[in-house]
Amino acid sequence: MTETKKSSRPTIRDVARESGVSYQTVSRVLNEHPKVAPNTRQRVLRTMDKLGFQRNLAAQMLTTQRSQTIQVIAVDGRFPFEVPLLDSTGSTGYMAIYSECTSSTLGQTLELAAARLVEGIFLYAPRLYIDDDDLLTLSHGIPVVRRDFALGSKKITWVGFDQVRATQLAVQHLIDLGHYQIAEVTGTLRAINASLRHETWQKTLRANGLDLGPSVSGDFSTTQSAMQTGYEGMRQILEGGAPFTAVVIANDNMTIGAVHALREQGLRIPDDVSVVSFDNAPHAQFLDPPLTTVDFDFDLQNKLAFQFLFELIKDSETAPHQHVLLPNLIVRDSTRPLM
Repeated sequence: MTETKKSSRPTIRDVARESGVSYQTVSRVLNEHPKVAPNTRQRVLRTMDKLGFQRNLAAQMLTTQRSQTIQVIAVDGRFPFEVPLLDSTGSTGYMAIYSECTSSTLGQTLELAAARLVEGIFLYAPRLYIDDDDLLTLSHGIPVVRRDFALGSKKITWVGFDQVRATQLAVQHLIDLGHYQIAEVTGTLRAINASLRHETWQKTLRANGLDLGPSVSGDFSTTQSAMQTGYEGMRQILEGGAPFTAVVIANDNMTIGAVHALREQGLRIPDDVSVVSFDNAPHAQFLDPPLTTVDFDFDLQNKLAFQFLFELIKDSETAPHQHVLLPNLIVRDSTRPLM
């Protein structure tokens, strides 16, 4: 019985022989080297198509130390936003690996990224308190950009909205409307942003000579948890019996749950309670009533973070920089002057 020899996968040398060019010329075509004549490039590409050639990416990565890959990592949570297409950030040709890990497994995740020859790290870690030097050590020299408001971080490039200013806008708006009893439903105080907002809520009230209103924390890491803990948090405030005429809520999804709890008690917005939130999510303007909220342009934040990451990939000598984005308050019908 005669065995049929299994056809082997065509190699670069097969393409070179069929095209009548050198091995090095085929390699230059694969790596898009500019010093290849257009006619030669087209002949080589036609031969690749004819032979069904597929490049060996693993071998190419080992040779060039380039993977054309970045890793997008969420630490201690999920991505609560849509990451923009890489091509929209001027990163044509790059692929992205998306992963989630905990603070305790971040080191292992970054070790795997280094083993994959990942060229850049986009890090979303709103609960990660870490020294810059420690993060640089863990990243194994891979360029990293944090998509976080990381005050105090000077050696890592990061992009984030000024959470202090955001909270001042929200609380001062209510004070200017005559509200002196202002409650708070915030996010988990383990998170950087929520902790800063809570501290700023306290400082702004005290700076205006006001007592602190009732405060509870929740969890807005997912849409479901946000609405649920917004509802539960507001129920807790109402059951506590402390008076309030206005409330600052951690984000628009939590506000949906909180407003439901208020209405269960027969309270009207804004007639009985004025409400200010954060994010300016697409649905905020369509709630009943339309929601007064601090506007965070997350699309801009994401695009800038990617832009800075690819600048670091292109030039490793690029100095790290911190980009603070300034939010705006969008005033709608969920707040009113207290007569």
